Parts: sequence; C-alpha cells; structure tokens
Amino acid sequence: MSIKHAALYALQRSTSMSVRENLKSYAWSLRVRTAPLIRAWNGTYGVAELEAEIQEQLPKDFEILMVHSSVSTMFPMYRDTAGDLLKLLLRMSTGRTLAMPAFFFGTAEHFNHDYYRRNPVFDVRRTPSQMGLVTELFRRRKGVLRSLHPTHSICALGPLAAELTSGHHLTPLCVGPCSPFGVMGRHNTVILGIGVEYYRALTQMHAVEDAMGSKFPIPRRAGAAVKVTIIDATGEPIPYELAPPLSDDFMLNAKRLDRFIDGTVLVRWKYKGTPLYVTQASEVDQALRRAAERGDTLYVRIHR
Repeated sequence: MSIKHAALYALQRSTSMSVRENLKSYAWSLRVRTAPLIRAWNGTYGVAELEAEIQEQLPKDFEILMVHSSVSTMFPMYRDTAGDLLKLLLRMSTGRTLAMPAFFFGTAEHFNHDYYRRNPVFDVRRTPSQMGLVTELFRRRKGVLRSLHPTHSICALGPLAAELTSGHHLTPLCVGPCSPFGVMGRHNTVILGIGVEYYRALTQMHAVEDAMGSKFPIPRRAGAAVKVTIIDATGEPIPYELAPPLSDDFMLNAKRLDRFIDGTVLVRWKYKGTPLYVTQASEVDQALRRAAERGDTLYVRIHR
C-alpha cells in the first residue's frame, strides 16, 4: 500500500464521521467562494451540452442505464438544475430501464451497521436516498420502484424495474446475485458516472464479493448479523438480517481496478472540469471474478 493510501485509511479510522462531514462542508464553502475562478478556468455547460458529450461515449445498445451522479461536484460549471439532469437521464433511457442508487447509511454519529443496531427499521417509502439530490428526486417520482435493502437499495423505472428491485431482501448480502447488482450483471447494463470518479462511485465492483461468497479471497468479519425490520411499499414489515461486512484487516483501493480493466472497457474523462465515466456491469463482474479466482482483488492488507 502506498503511503498516501495508508494515511487516508488512518484518517478514516481515527476520525469520526461527523468530523469528516465537517471537512466536506468546509470544502463546499470554499468551492462556493471560489466559484467565479472555477468557472473562468473550466467554462460552463448545461444539459444540452452535457447530453452531446455523454452520447459520444454511451453505447447505443443497452437495456439498463445505471447512473451515479453528484450535482455538487458539477458546481459551478453546470448551469442547470438537478431536475433538469433527471429529465435528461429519463430521456436518454426512453424505452429502457433507468436505475440509480438510493443508499442509506445512517447518520454522521452512527454509520451503516452501527446505525441499524440502534434504529432497526428501514421504510422503503420514507427512508431517503443519501446519494445526491438527483437520486432523491428520482426516488420520489411516480412509478419508480425501490428495492428492499437497508443500506444498498436502488430505484428503477422502466421495463426491467420490477426484476431489478424484487429480490434484494431475499439475501443478507448487499450486492449479491439476488440484488439489483446481480441482475444488472446478467443484463446489458451500462453504468454512467456524472460528476463522480469510478473509484468513488462504482458499486458494481463489489458484486463479485457477494457472488463468490466464501470463495472470495477476503473473509468477512466475525460477529452476528444485524437484525432490521424492512417496511415494504404496502406498509408490511419484513424481518431481515444484514450480514457482517468484509474484514477490516483489508482496505478497498478501487483504483486497482485499472489492473484488471483497460480503458476501452472503463472509459473515463473530464468535461469542463466534471469527471465522467462509462462502463458495463458484466465486464466489471467478469474482470473482477477472474482476478479473485487467482487470489487478486481490489483490497490491500492493513499492516497494524
């Protein structure tokens, strides 16, 4: 592991989520104050220019468009609204299925599994998405379906929406074969990142971990599953257990994906200062499975 990544991991382990959220807030305020300079350096764009840019890289043939986005990262270059971006994505996926993460990880004080130990209820109708404004607007849109999972739910609209969202609660694993990520890997799924880098927002890279189970080279933490009650769209309670995460003796280094996938499969670039990427779910699955079968993963051991 590089010194830089070791330092980042140490920072994550030694500071609370609330401290890291405060740092993010400070970074945002600095970005707002320097917005005129950022615009002068990068230029500006709206949805029309963004659509033309994306269409140059987006495959013409796909069934599902899975989008990870961050409007805050697009600021101040992006001139339009989160609603305008959602309309663009709906238009780009006409006749197909549009999907987005609707993850919920608790609060700054109590994160992920720790949150659900204290608050063991996930309501698919009311628990918000924490994956950005576009995803929350999509979650609230009429006709959109949401999968039943306390931390890694996704929302979908279109012909394959029911298939994507119907089986997530049937496994204790976040991104296993029954999950939307398993379904995406079995369909012609394009994954698009707007305002996010692949190493920060490409959840599909974890699908192999759950698909391989005990054969995956990194073990899971010891300990009991976290019991959660899921409230479905009709208000009915469903008992659920969150499996323990992978061992904390290892740290994810998502940039290692470059070792397994070349630039023709994972295309990333910047448009007027905004990071974008395009890849395909099945290609990510296959590349990481091949690597894991020979004992190589995106994870590096932490030397304590």
